[in-house]
Amino acid sequence: MNHATRLTLAAVLTISVAVLTGELVLADTASDYETLFGSEAKKVSATRTKTDDAAFAAKLIKSAEKLSDSPAMQILLYEKACQFGAASPAGCETALKAVGLLEKAVPDKKDQWRQRKFDIVKFRFDKSYGAAKKTAGEPYMEMLEALADADVARGNGSEAKKVYSRAIMVANYIKSDRAETILAKSKRANAVVAQQIKLKSLQASLKKDTQNTKVRKELILLYVVGLDNPTEAAKLITDDIDEVTRTYVPLAAKTLDGLNEAICMELGDWYYRKLLKDASAAGKPVVLQRAKGYYEQFAELHTKKDVQSLRVETALESIEKELKKLGAPANRSGGRTLVLTLAKGVKMKLVRIPAGKFVMGSPKTEKDRREGEGPQREVTISKAFYMGVTEVTQLQYQFVTGKNPSKFTGPQNPVEQVSWDNATAFCTVLSKKTRRAVRLPTEAQWEYACRAGTKTRFSFGKEDKDLAAYGWYKANSGGKTHPVGQKKPNATGLYDMHGNVWEWCRDWYDKDFYAKAKNVDPENTTAGSARVLRGGSWNHDPDYCRAAYRDWYTTGRRFDVIGFRVVVVSGLGVD
Repeated sequence: MNHATRLTLAAVLTISVAVLTGELVLADTASDYETLFGSEAKKVSATRTKTDDAAFAAKLIKSAEKLSDSPAMQILLYEKACQFGAASPAGCETALKAVGLLEKAVPDKKDQWRQRKFDIVKFRFDKSYGAAKKTAGEPYMEMLEALADADVARGNGSEAKKVYSRAIMVANYIKSDRAETILAKSKRANAVVAQQIKLKSLQASLKKDTQNTKVRKELILLYVVGLDNPTEAAKLITDDIDEVTRTYVPLAAKTLDGLNEAICMELGDWYYRKLLKDASAAGKPVVLQRAKGYYEQFAELHTKKDVQSLRVETALESIEKELKKLGAPANRSGGRTLVLTLAKGVKMKLVRIPAGKFVMGSPKTEKDRREGEGPQREVTISKAFYMGVTEVTQLQYQFVTGKNPSKFTGPQNPVEQVSWDNATAFCTVLSKKTRRAVRLPTEAQWEYACRAGTKTRFSFGKEDKDLAAYGWYKANSGGKTHPVGQKKPNATGLYDMHGNVWEWCRDWYDKDFYAKAKNVDPENTTAGSARVLRGGSWNHDPDYCRAAYRDWYTTGRRFDVIGFRVVVVSGLGVD
């Protein structure tokens, strides 16, 4: 082999390695960017005014839309659009659009895009003035509140206090009615800080003296009451701990599904009538939520209409009032979830919706009301069920069916262009795979879960202007679906109940069904020409996204505005 041949092979090997590692692709992409946009980018960067930065960012996004077969170049253009757009408040909306496209293109960097989005929203607020600053304040306030909530959930109360303080300042500046709620959350964060200090102190004391029963008992109660972690508390149980604590802590560490009605009643009483008396400000919501979950499970299992039943019903009413007074979410799920495994690393989370009553439909006075939404009537959902926390994603759908029919592709985007027949076939396959009764929700189940105890146009209130915080619809979607779970959930913990994609229900559609349906577990099983759709979509105005709005379509039709979420009936296997 001569020297020239060795050089040629060496060059080939170098190129092959570069291709395998992606270095050559990246180099070519950067080179193409310089060829196409480099000169203009330098001119824009050199100018003192920033209006041309925003225009250039928009141009980059428009160009990226033409490169569906060049994903590496698309991603680079989105990155550059984000950079140029974020150079001034005027371009921040374009920058945010670019981040949204990056979320879709590179979903595994979700945390990075979330931080990028926050930085842009903060910059826009800090650099804006007058009316523009007030407009920029609302999304900034919402992001701050969400960040602080996450810190509290992680037990990082000191950081949460700082972020809540900033959120309160912004809320006061824009005169938001959220200021009072955020202030209440901030006060609870103080209690979280105190709990963390106490936890470390007790752990240190017990480490020094493992036989100290008093310290051990304090630590057990802190885990149970303050930190809602009876599993950790159960590890500390020893024979010298009192009998009541020895009995109830291990039971509280078990899942509700494994408890009979008598134990549920005892645990509910222990939390509500015993532990609540000495609970701290941070511990009271925990104790009330726990008691609520046990009482609800008792009510589900106990079929008699007796004194016990009345006592639990009365206790639940009192707990709801106390939770509302504390500013804590009602958490109608009782804190229970169900996780279905679809494939290795691919799961579906559902939240428990307890049995109960609600007013179905809309009043005649409701804005945008349609004829088929009434007459209003009280409906009873007699059995608890689990509902998907989000709409079924493309990743979940593909692992179950082997297909992805969606137009707006993205693993965490809701699957769309699925017919009613497709959705029910998915449920059938998943039922066999998981040995659970997976179904589409009935129309009554859907509205009950959506409302989460409310009676307003939406699950969060009545104003159209507030919809952007909870869902993707015509005014904020940018003409496409978005990854699930990005907006605020309702009080039950369900995301995207308003907008993103319409959701199929089991019922046949009949505009007069409300007038003739039964009041307990209504479901229209009389065959018709179309099935019910609920929730609105990315392409619809707020009136279509209301909790009571009903739409319909024939079972075989598929559109890019239609998807679905599933339910599992509590306690049942496959039918």
